[in-house]
Amino acid sequence: MTRFRRLILIFGLTAAATVLVAGCGGDDDDTGSADTGAPPTATAPATQAGAAPSPTATPASAFPVTIQHEGRSVTIKERPKRIVALSHDVADIALRLAGPERVAALPASNGTPSLAAGAAMAGSVATKLPPGTNPEPEQILSLKPDLVLITTRHGGEQDAAKLLEQVNVPLLIFAHWGKPEEIAENVRVIGKAVGEVEKAEQLVKEMEAGMERVKKALAGVQTKPRVVAFSDQANRPFLIGKSGGGITPALIAMAGGELVADQGGPAQTERVVALNPDVIVIIDVWGKGLENYRSILDAPAVQALPAVKNNRIIVLPAWQAFLPTDQVWVGLEALAKALHPEAFRS
Repeated sequence: MTRFRRLILIFGLTAAATVLVAGCGGDDDDTGSADTGAPPTATAPATQAGAAPSPTATPASAFPVTIQHEGRSVTIKERPKRIVALSHDVADIALRLAGPERVAALPASNGTPSLAAGAAMAGSVATKLPPGTNPEPEQILSLKPDLVLITTRHGGEQDAAKLLEQVNVPLLIFAHWGKPEEIAENVRVIGKAVGEVEKAEQLVKEMEAGMERVKKALAGVQTKPRVVAFSDQANRPFLIGKSGGGITPALIAMAGGELVADQGGPAQTERVVALNPDVIVIIDVWGKGLENYRSILDAPAVQALPAVKNNRIIVLPAWQAFLPTDQVWVGLEALAKALHPEAFRS
């Protein structure tokens, strides 16, 4: 028997024993958990980007809940108190909905301000999972989660999800984040799963309202500036093409711009010059600003481009315009104002 399968057996027996003990206890039975399950206190107004919304939490009596999502049916018996979020996007949303006191583990990257709207809260989470796309099921089960959230973009994440499905722990799998309506659906699903339906709905309404404001402001715009966009997830400039780059291409289109690179790839001065952008969008993944982009931006031929000569370079943190969460409206608004400042002067 493999170590992981032994752990599955142990976890299953432990869960069964817990159910038996709970069934024998009275209403005042104390399990000895340090978690109170109390709803988090909002640290900033809900209208502030990245802040945790403030409506009342769903009462524990609302559980169990059954969620139909991504072709699977998942039943969550009690309001989760030990949420393990294995992917950056689900972790950021779960953290702002449930609060750090109910999140047992999340990726270490969620503590990076340029990568996560809820980075300030991530420091209060005890376990930071190592970077990479290969979650370790044994470590996950050792955290004794009562809800696991994962986005299956990569092979390692998909393999981990298959293994975790064998364990008697509620597991929600997310595969689609590319469109605003998919983001909204995922936020609502996570909200229902963690018992924060009202908070989730507030995040969705905030996102939709922000996007609608941009749409109205751009209603009369006729031109589409030529846009070149870069990211630096590998600590070097990478050109974003129409078919990649997270949610950035979709946001540029919604902001009234034309992303002119058909394909992404390592940034090369000659190619950037040939694309002749009116605006350059910099996605700041690691919080270094323009530092990782100097090899491109300081080239004399790039300095002569309209975008640089006219000072039309916009720098956005990754959580606003690269990673797909409910906060994309913040990046969309910033992009729209940079591309079409005339539409926002009133």
